[in-house]
Amino acid sequence: MMNSEDKIGEYVNALLEKSEEAYLLALEIINKPTIKYRTEGFCFFISNAWELALKAFIIRREEEITAIDYKNKPNQTLGLNECIEKVFPSTTDKKKLNLAFIKEIRNTATHNILPDYDFEFTSLFQKCISNYLKFFKKHFPTYEINNQVKAFVALSHSPENISPLILNPKSLFQLKLVEGKLNNAEDGVSNITQTINLVSTKKVTDADVTFATNNNANTSVVFVDVPKDFNKTHPFTHNIAVKMIQESLELSYKTSFGFNKSTFQKFCKKEKIKTQSKYCYVMEIGESVRYLYSHELIEYVVYKFGNEQKIKKRD
Repeated sequence: MMNSEDKIGEYVNALLEKSEEAYLLALEIINKPTIKYRTEGFCFFISNAWELALKAFIIRREEEITAIDYKNKPNQTLGLNECIEKVFPSTTDKKKLNLAFIKEIRNTATHNILPDYDFEFTSLFQKCISNYLKFFKKHFPTYEINNQVKAFVALSHSPENISPLILNPKSLFQLKLVEGKLNNAEDGVSNITQTINLVSTKKVTDADVTFATNNNANTSVVFVDVPKDFNKTHPFTHNIAVKMIQESLELSYKTSFGFNKSTFQKFCKKEKIKTQSKYCYVMEIGESVRYLYSHELIEYVVYKFGNEQKIKKRD
């Protein structure tokens, strides 16, 4: 006969299995360019993955299966909001702040997000996935979560399949609201940015997207040349870049392959990183020179260095 401890272990494991399935579905949906409503699908499944993992954590912590039940409704379990408050009571917790944005996007995506701008939230989604995996592996180390699926959001658009972007005051205003909400958020979200560079061309064959003015708009469309803010495009110092690469390698490959500051310097020299503006910003102050690095560099190093080390290990 199964004792109470065994029952709890079995119940927790069942929750973790469901949580893992929801997490894998979230990754699969967000990385399929043929799905039109991937933002909504991703937010739904990653929220479900978090809720189930948090419930498993609460049950194991309190050693009682009914710990996730409402006191006055025994047949109904706690929702995501209640689970978050139980596990992350601090109002400044980074994971809690990130989840708050995911929930908001989930609740409003159907009406307020243009499909062509799903990639606007790529970094926000990536942070949520990283937080989920860190939480899962820290609190359930004996559960072997699927590591065959790479934990990266890789939204892509085919130029042939992108519909024309209609510029009008309302859509531009909505987009600015979204950008402002992401960039002005508190700690844990403010460092999640997405840079989109647009260059106007009259040659249609050279264009990735097309745009048109709206004759019914109340105001005319104008082009504004906005200076780049390197604090947003290249926010990482040498030490922080190395730390982020190490963490990303651990998440993706279960090892950092011994990546350190010396490895980073050698990689930069080999790949001529400091001569490529998309990866490195060179800031000269008097006679001193400081190098700052972009999100794109972090992704590039993790992908290229990680694959190189896998091939070496295999050989």
